[in-house]
Amino acid sequence: MADLRRFFVFSTSEKTMNTIAASLAAANGRLVRSTTEAEFRYCLQQIAAFDAAIVDISADKRHFEMVQEFVNHFPTKPLIAIVAPADLNAAMQAIRLGATDYLLQPILSEEVPLALERAMQLDLSPHFRIAQRLGWRRERDLGPVVGSGEEMLRTLQLVGELARKESHILFCGEEGVGKTYFARLLHFLSPRRFQPLLRVACAHKTSGDLLLELFGTRGGLLQPSYDATLLLEQSHALPVSVQNRLAHFIEEQHHAVPGSGIRFIGLSTEAPDEAAENLFNRIGASLVHLPNLMQRQADLPRLCQVLLRQISEDLALPERELQPEALTMLRGNALAGNVRELNTILQRAAIMSRAMQIESNALQVAGLEPVPENQPLQLGVRSMQLDDVEQVLIRKALLKYNGNVSRTATALGISRGTLYNKMKKYGLAYSETDSVVPR
Repeated sequence: MADLRRFFVFSTSEKTMNTIAASLAAANGRLVRSTTEAEFRYCLQQIAAFDAAIVDISADKRHFEMVQEFVNHFPTKPLIAIVAPADLNAAMQAIRLGATDYLLQPILSEEVPLALERAMQLDLSPHFRIAQRLGWRRERDLGPVVGSGEEMLRTLQLVGELARKESHILFCGEEGVGKTYFARLLHFLSPRRFQPLLRVACAHKTSGDLLLELFGTRGGLLQPSYDATLLLEQSHALPVSVQNRLAHFIEEQHHAVPGSGIRFIGLSTEAPDEAAENLFNRIGASLVHLPNLMQRQADLPRLCQVLLRQISEDLALPERELQPEALTMLRGNALAGNVRELNTILQRAAIMSRAMQIESNALQVAGLEPVPENQPLQLGVRSMQLDDVEQVLIRKALLKYNGNVSRTATALGISRGTLYNKMKKYGLAYSETDSVVPR
């Protein structure tokens, strides 16, 4: 990076500024610093002699305006946005505004010069900007990311970091958890976002059909000179012969230029085993496990809100919202279809409901079964560790008895003190508005 010279950096964080300054100094770079909005706008008007810019928007959402201002002033210069940890919504918004790349806090000193070097290799001519605006149309229905629980935030941080790398990815999770959504999100956030995203359904196909679809001389998706991302749906169903052919293809393009060739993203309802024939184990893919809806109870209110807004837009309906009783009813049900089933139920309820608020009886008409007072708690356990099962049981019992610790402890057959200790262990609290939520 000896050819890197001068960079325009905005950040209100002294720690972030020092990290950037140290990393660029080691790469023979010099900084034009701005720590206030006034300094940023002055530099924008008066200084043009820099190669690229870094704008830190992690501390204040208003700084998105600064990304837009920079792109308007310097459309042919690369800009890297720094966003808050796991905030993939901010990363998406920055890219849509014209940022060429992003970094997630906390940033590492070694990734700053690498990100700048890659950004400066892009063609940001007017033709690129036109293609950028057209390219976003295909992702116009890619809704916002919802995730607030500790496990989900770790998953989002991992997705955001892997998106910027060239590794192959395997998304694992139960049916309906959103594997396709996160694969599209990862592709949108990656440097390959302007390349095609090709989808192949692997289940219920013979080896011959898949080999023809992938490697056929006429119309085969995998060509040696083709740059794209290939999404393998139900990748666990790939026949061994097809896995072998794909693994050989990946080995042949192993030394390709970064950003070229085929990147593979697998979607699987089964965790990868240690068998040698498992494709994604053989190619050393990064694994992302997506939690089920039962493990995302803290996200349920926001998730319902986002889904209802999308349903209203898609079906030209007035905006709907859930009544508290309806939300409690959803919490008490173990939806085997996860987010997909939740979306189906909400769509039916939104269509059939005449009121602005969706009541619990509308959910019943939409196919959601009520949970009687004397009915045993349904855990919906599918692939959970013992602690996960205990946490879900306690959470559901607290919900069923409206947060009454004495009744909950009696129903579970434990003392109040034991229940309090377990609530503390799992970070559970109770409030009248949010039901059981992580502390």
